[in-house]
Amino acid sequence: MTELGIKEIMKILPHRYPFLLIDKVIELEEGKRAVAIKNVTMNEGFFQGHFPDHPIMPGVLILEAIAQTGVVMALRSMQSEGKIVYFAGIDKVRFRRPVMPGDQLRFEVEALWTKRNLGKMKGRALVDGEVAAEGEFMFSIVDKESSGAKIHPTATVHDSANLGKNVEIGSNTVIGPEVKIGDDTKVGANCLIAKWTTIGKNNNIHQGATIAAPPQDISYKGERGEVIIGDRNTIREYVTIHLPSGEGGQTVIGSDNFIMVHAHIPHNCKIGNHVVIGGYVGLAGHTEIDDQAIIGGMSGIHQFVRIGRLAMIGAQSKVVKDIPPFMLVDGNPSQVRSINSIGLQRRGISNEAIAEIRKAFKLIYESGNSTQKAAAEIKKRLRPLPEINHLVQFLEEESKRGINKKTAIEVEADELIFPEIPELGI
Repeated sequence: MTELGIKEIMKILPHRYPFLLIDKVIELEEGKRAVAIKNVTMNEGFFQGHFPDHPIMPGVLILEAIAQTGVVMALRSMQSEGKIVYFAGIDKVRFRRPVMPGDQLRFEVEALWTKRNLGKMKGRALVDGEVAAEGEFMFSIVDKESSGAKIHPTATVHDSANLGKNVEIGSNTVIGPEVKIGDDTKVGANCLIAKWTTIGKNNNIHQGATIAAPPQDISYKGERGEVIIGDRNTIREYVTIHLPSGEGGQTVIGSDNFIMVHAHIPHNCKIGNHVVIGGYVGLAGHTEIDDQAIIGGMSGIHQFVRIGRLAMIGAQSKVVKDIPPFMLVDGNPSQVRSINSIGLQRRGISNEAIAEIRKAFKLIYESGNSTQKAAAEIKKRLRPLPEINHLVQFLEEESKRGINKKTAIEVEADELIFPEIPELGI
């Protein structure tokens, strides 16, 4: 059984007087268990101010000494140079008896689990065979020049989860199995990230969000799928993002998106980059939203609908067919009003391209062309700018719902017919 003296301990632990709280390691199984001792004397600095007339060792320092024993156990099993261990959480702590000058503390720690840079152990401190304190400790192992995950003590993190540097996990949040969270991502209080989820860097997930819950699909039988979320997304309160249906399926959200309160992103959806989804928006399964689109609050999107790049959907709209790129849509049922000219300008689309997009709008919506005929006419008559090529590609792709061809102009024409009926005596 391995023993370590104080000089060997100091090569592993960064702590120094007055915070080096173990004197010797008397038993060590690297990565599994360790036993250390500390001789408590009246010369300890903390006795000067902690009940000076009745000297008692502070309970938090007893826990710190247990943790230092665990650090030796953890770092001894790997190359400790350049590594440091941070507390990530403490559970089930109990203090059983006071520790006073003249006592010899025996610290016993045992690893419960370790997973890459995270681990959990249980430990106890004894005096003359009697337990003085005990508890369970979660820790993260990081490089000295970086920072570890910050996990609230009330949070639950599965041992198969992988948390990056500077990740923050809020109170009462649950991180399930096979979840990977990238560096600098913050997860607020009372969130659930159930399982099979990969989240990138610098995301901000607000309180109450639910990610990777089972899909609301009666055909789902528990098959494995993935939720994949990119970088720098803001996911506001109580957003729900569901696992996909079908073995090996994916629900995908890109990067730099802003998803507002209570929005629902169900199974098998694909969200691009720089998308804004308003509050209380309800998407249906298999919806696809391309880059830079904006979905107004309280809108509903039918399953399998595609929303093209830089399209804008007005608040409270009902969208049951595909919306081509660059269009402005509003209403229930939704109507294509015009091109999203302000959105195009804000995103830096050239005046030349905007002019061509206006011509394409007329060929799609004012000429009476079928979708296929409109695409052919656009290719034939308009300049092959990147935006025009992108629009044509969208029109030519397979569509399960068809292209929304209802315009505000057509609706107004329909409405003019009905006021004439009473005059006909009907």
